[in-house]
Order: sequence, then structure tokens, then C-alpha cells
Amino acid sequence: MDVRLPAPMRILFVNHTAASSGAELALMRLIEGLRDEHSVGLACPAEGPLTEQADAAGLERFVVPAFEASLRPHPLQTPIGVARLGASGVVLARLARRFGADLVHANTTRAGLMGAVGLSVADTPLVVRAHEHLPLTPMGKVVRAALARSASVVVTVSKDTARRFNEGLARPVATHVYNSFDRARFDPDRVEPTPIREELGIPAGSALLAQVAQITPWKGQDTSIRALAQVRRDGLDAHLLLVGEIAFAGPTVRYDNHAFLRDLRGLVERLQVSDAVHFLGRRTDVPGVLRALDLSLLPSWDEPFANVMLESMAMGTPLLVSEVGGGPELVEDHVSGRLLPPRHPEAWAAAIRELLDDPSTLASMGTSARDATAPFNDEAHARDMLAVYARVLGRPRLARTPEEPREAAPWPG
Repeated sequence: MDVRLPAPMRILFVNHTAASSGAELALMRLIEGLRDEHSVGLACPAEGPLTEQADAAGLERFVVPAFEASLRPHPLQTPIGVARLGASGVVLARLARRFGADLVHANTTRAGLMGAVGLSVADTPLVVRAHEHLPLTPMGKVVRAALARSASVVVTVSKDTARRFNEGLARPVATHVYNSFDRARFDPDRVEPTPIREELGIPAGSALLAQVAQITPWKGQDTSIRALAQVRRDGLDAHLLLVGEIAFAGPTVRYDNHAFLRDLRGLVERLQVSDAVHFLGRRTDVPGVLRALDLSLLPSWDEPFANVMLESMAMGTPLLVSEVGGGPELVEDHVSGRLLPPRHPEAWAAAIRELLDDPSTLASMGTSARDATAPFNDEAHARDMLAVYARVLGRPRLARTPEEPREAAPWPG
């Protein structure tokens, strides 16, 4: 990294769960970008994919109790969640002192609540990373108020998420820093297309569409299925791959994701597209799958900024994404992809037909999509986050290198 803070920092990262999804993958990439020049530690629950990744990376790791309370009020789960939150906060405060942390970076809003309960801002500044939109429910507003009061800054993954977090606050506290992604893994010059057609018995002449996302209602897999059914009714031979699994489940989760998966399978049956919709679950060959596609779909109706947007575009696979949320900050409509209204499958079907009928535009869009991902690299991610830390600690702000086109995030307040 070309620009350094005046002195190395001691940064304690905390995650409320040991599961692994996009937020945890982004966390590990950030840690790798910082650990050569700064002392980093990770506090998270004892067992799970995240702890395995941390141990494999040789990180100094500490154990905090899991805190996975739902943002939905519940007569039993809410009191239990509050008790767990208090216990987690006490443990986190003790670990921060033991580690000698200059600041605590909470990687999720739930981890931020742990810090809000346990930490004194005067002693240990708290930086909260928000990978999601907080719901505008009474409980969501309570959580936002607690974070706004306790955190030095809330760092979101997109401008839209920061705007939504700050909306209605007397003193804005949120700014944004974009995540990076694994550019080496998602490089079409290094990755061969997965022979998914052969695997699934899909004819070579069929159009191949996919949605890569965890199974949960706000990702909008039902819109992808309805759009696929429409284009097939219009005479286009197309297949849809649904790549992803249920990442979170149980009484502490906002949505009943298992019920949603059952509903998706029922929708496929009702629309009579069982032979054209393929539920693939979790795949380890996502880069190759993306490389094999004609189009990548992400019709989320509450999307902060999904890594799969960057991954699809980096592979040269044009992306159709919702016009709400973080998608418009990456995709330029009709240039590097399409921006479409969520929950309107007819609009998605029309865009799919239009692009598949115009191979030259599709190819040009793929090239533009790949070029658009250039600023989203590990060095910029780490540098932008260090700039936030520097402001929180009252140290000189980092300079931005001339070749780096990323837009500086406005400082809240």
C-alpha cells in the first residue's frame, strides 16, 4: 500500500456470527489488505466457517458469544436476544482492552449493537460496517438510533445504503466504502466456462440465464422464475439456473427462507417450467458458471450492493439488476447492463428478449461491464477504510493516488 498512517494501528474486528456469507468474505479480504501494516484481531463465535477461515489465515482470534437476534419483536426470542446482547457486549469490551485496540470495527449491525452495549466511545471508538438495509420497523428504528448514538461512524457498502441510514437523523452518521472482490478468481482470461449445459442436458442453442444469490425473499428469485416463464411463452428457448442456498434460518432470522424456497419450487410447478429452472444450490465453480452464461440476473428489491454484481460483470457477463438499491451505482443502463424495476417480471422478460436478439450489443455490454469493475480492488478498499479510521482517530486523512478513480465518500455530519 503506497500511503501509510503515521503509526500502525491495533484494530479489533468483531462479527456477530461464525457463519460465512458476503459480509464475512468482504471482512476477510479487508483484513488481508490491512494486516501487513497494522495489528489486527478477530472476535467472533467459537465455531463455524468464519473461524475456520480465520485460523487458516493465522489470525489472532478471540471468542465472543453469538448474537443472532431477529429485528422482529418476539415474546420469547427478543428477551433472550437482549440478554445475549448484554453478555456479548461485556465480553467484547473485555477483549478490546486485552487486545489494546485503537478502535473496534464491527462488521455487521448486530456486531455494532454488541459494541454499542459494551464499549465506551471515549475509550475505544466504534466503527460499524453496514452490509444491509435496516428495516423501517419500530425495532429497526431502535437499532439505528442505538448505532447512531454509539458509533463514531457507520460505513455502508453503497451510497444508497448510507442515504437510507441517515434519512431522518438529526446528525448523519453514515458514509460509504465499496467492497472489493476476488479479481484473480473472477477473471475470464483465467477461467474456463463450466460445462453446465452438458451437466444438466441443456441444448447448445438454448439461452442460459442465472441468478447467483442466497435463497431469501428480498433477492427476488420469484421474479427471475416469472421472467423465464414469460420468455419461454414468447417462444424463446431459455433455461434459468438458481445458484445459491439458504444462508440463514431459524427464529432469529427476519424471513422464513425455507418456506420461501418451497414457494419457489411450487411456483416453478404452477408455471410449468420445471424442465427449464434448475435449483443448483451452493456451487464452488461460480466463476466458471458465470463465464458460461448469456445473462446474469439480480432482481432484488432490497439490495445494498451484492458482490455478485461485481463478479458477473468482471467475467464479462452482462448483468440485469434492480433500479433500486446499490445496483445503479455500478451498472450504467444500456451500457454495462440493464436497470429494471423490481417485482415487474414482464419488464425483465422484455429486456432479456431484447438483449438475446442483439448479440453485438450483448458483447459490447459485456466488455463495458468488465471495464466498470476496475476501481473495485483490494488496495482501494483497504485505503478507503483506513481513511475512515484516520478520521475517527483524528489522524491525517490519507491521500488518494492520482490513478485511482474511486469517488471519495463524504464524511457524515
